[in-house]
Amino acid sequence: MVSGNSFGKVNCLDKPKPDLYVQKVNKMMRTSNASYRDMQLLHEIALTPHATQRDLSKRVGVALGLTNLMLRRLSNKGHIKIRNAKGRRIRYLITPQGILEKSRLTVEFIQYSLHLYRGIRRYLIEQLSDQQKLGRGRILLWGTDELAEIATLTIQGMGLELMGVVGDALGQTHFLGYPIRKIEEVPPEEYDCLVLAYLEPPRQVLCRLSELGIPLERITTLSQPRQSVPEWAPTGVAVHE
Repeated sequence: MVSGNSFGKVNCLDKPKPDLYVQKVNKMMRTSNASYRDMQLLHEIALTPHATQRDLSKRVGVALGLTNLMLRRLSNKGHIKIRNAKGRRIRYLITPQGILEKSRLTVEFIQYSLHLYRGIRRYLIEQLSDQQKLGRGRILLWGTDELAEIATLTIQGMGLELMGVVGDALGQTHFLGYPIRKIEEVPPEEYDCLVLAYLEPPRQVLCRLSELGIPLERITTLSQPRQSVPEWAPTGVAVHE
């Protein structure tokens, strides 16, 4: 839970300084994303060895140039073989070593996702329990992504009342059945606590809350101020103090 009196004291021109916990989790997520893309690429190659680089780029969701680099790296590691086919086409074949790597990455990613979910949920329960003790049981949620889904499940699991969802999701009007509104549209008396579903809330969000005069004690984030080390990190990620 964010502590203090009011966001009015926040200087919106200051450069934000992520806490150690956020830096470590972001590092884990970047590494996990790279492993996840490798896993996706190996999976697509195993399913469709005749797929072109452009096909693979679209399916994995990365730029064509990055797809080329990823394919070369997987080839250098012996996870795939690149073969010339008819009509100057290229085939990508997953090797037995690549099949093992795909299985390892799949298990690793599932473990990572579960530990990240549990860590965020446990921390949010602690923060919301403090709010609950103060009689703040009506929750307003800011966010519409996977972190917001974790927050929603946690709020509902604790028996708290989710009053609504706010955010700036382009082209999205509802989130888990709740209409998405602007924070400026929600009267302060409609909720007791605002949950920001971010590991590191964007500066523009904090500035908007400051302008609205929302007290800090009514705001909870998913960012953990304590210098604690996450329980688990993907293979090869060193977590340093």
